[in-house]
Amino acid sequence: MILSAEQQTAVAKGEPVTLNVGGMACVLLRRDIYLRMDPDFDAGPWTVEEMNLLADEAEEMISQEEAHDR
Repeated sequence: MILSAEQQTAVAKGEPVTLNVGGMACVLLRRDIYLRMDPDFDAGPWTVEEMNLLADEAEEMISQEEAHDR
């Protein structure tokens, strides 16, 4: 695989590099960084349930801050 100088620098810094391989969007990570990832890591799109839970959590945090400010 041939990477540009910019891509090589990003990989050296441990940053992900996006690539297109045969029409498929891919991400290149250094092996040591990949191995440190949580095995349950899920980068897929959020479900409606997950977004609703996050919205509820954010609303609760905002409400607590507003109550504290009074």
